Amino acid sequence: MKPTVKKVTLDKGKRIIAISDIHGNLELFKRLLGEVNYTKEDILILVGDLIEKGENSLETLRYIIELSNNQQVYVATGNCDTLWEDIKYEIDDENLLRYMLFRKNSILNEMCDKLSIEVNEKSDINFIKNQLIENFTMELSYLEQLPHIIETEDYIFAHAGITTEDLEKNEVNEIVKRDAFMDEGLAFSKYVVVGHWPTANYGKDRACCNPIINKEQKIISIDGGNGIRSEGQLNALIIDGDNITFHCVDNLLTGEIIKPQQANKNTIQIPWSDNLIDIIEEGEEFSLCRHISSNHNLLIKNDKIFKAKDVIRCYDSTDYFVEAKKGDVVSIVEKTDKITLVKKNGVIGWVENDKISC
Repeated sequence: MKPTVKKVTLDKGKRIIAISDIHGNLELFKRLLGEVNYTKEDILILVGDLIEKGENSLETLRYIIELSNNQQVYVATGNCDTLWEDIKYEIDDENLLRYMLFRKNSILNEMCDKLSIEVNEKSDINFIKNQLIENFTMELSYLEQLPHIIETEDYIFAHAGITTEDLEKNEVNEIVKRDAFMDEGLAFSKYVVVGHWPTANYGKDRACCNPIINKEQKIISIDGGNGIRSEGQLNALIIDGDNITFHCVDNLLTGEIIKPQQANKNTIQIPWSDNLIDIIEEGEEFSLCRHISSNHNLLIKNDKIFKAKDVIRCYDSTDYFVEAKKGDVVSIVEKTDKITLVKKNGVIGWVENDKISC
């Protein structure tokens, strides 16, 4: 299947606002648009994963459809936006029902709730699919017609990445779903703007949720981890002529630094994609662990550690302590007995509890 490429000519006098991975968080999406002062004079480009994982996928989709009908909005599809395929075609009905039972925050469950259809292990998935097709034709048709790639004179927008600038020769499954795109070593003649892979996952010694602009490869990665990581944020890339900036929002509470703190050295951040560990010494709240691929020892909170088959893994973890000055405002991710996990200017790390008021 060839990818669908939408080529558009944009007014160079207008701002381009690019957002990816909204994941059904309508409140955060609206707040972000408000904080960047989005108006009809701007061009809005949404780089996939409009829905799933958040609590308001259906209303988020309807809001985006409304924007698309009235303003200059271009939307590319992401892997989470392809559920229409499972509804329209008999791909794997058993797995579709299993998915609905597993992912409670799904547009499919929201649609069923609107129709007062109970979803359980004994549900007739064919009946559910027929009801959704009949009652949500507009929403499913909108998702179906979304292009895989949006190309402008200066930029290419694709949810997860591309392999070649001969755009129709790209593989659809690799456009909407591929991990760590920037690590593939590809380079392009015009900037390729992608989401899908949280930018925090690229960090080795520390994680940062802000967009990454790689000038050598001409890749801009903008997924702030909204709906994926507990520290996540929703990013807006703002292209105004040659000036590229960003703005972000999250749902975290804030705290204030009351004593300065120096950053530590020789740190690590462990992403989901490389999370094999060994436990060296168990503790009451944290355990001393060894990250297998790096051979780095660090303390990991016990509720971040889990067993998978015959190995031990952890959720996103770090031993980085942020550099902070008195008066700095930070987002509070999680508070423990002695230290608090925070996000400062997008960077994730710990602060000692006596140095923060929250």
